[in-house]
Amino acid sequence: MSETRSGEHVSAQIGKMGVIGNLSNGNFALADGQCFNIKNDGTQPVKLSVQLAGMEDGDFIETQFDCGWNPEIVKTVKQTSLSGTNLKWGY
Repeated sequence: MSETRSGEHVSAQIGKMGVIGNLSNGNFALADGQCFNIKNDGTQPVKLSVQLAGMEDGDFIETQFDCGWNPEIVKTVKQTSLSGTNLKWGY
């Protein structure tokens, strides 16, 4: 395992994975506060507002998530009205 320049632990390998769901009802974060990468299993890129690992609570940035695994280290995905997305988390 290595670290980013901001001191976050990262690995190029995903050992745990799950579904990012219910974004229409609220923000998504892992219950244990663990940061994660996002896999877009859809067929089109999606724009999401996310809180990156080093950002202050409540601060979000909008970025595009292409199909496949994306490099951003995410703490929270903000609630959205997007439907039909097929997103996974992994770390």
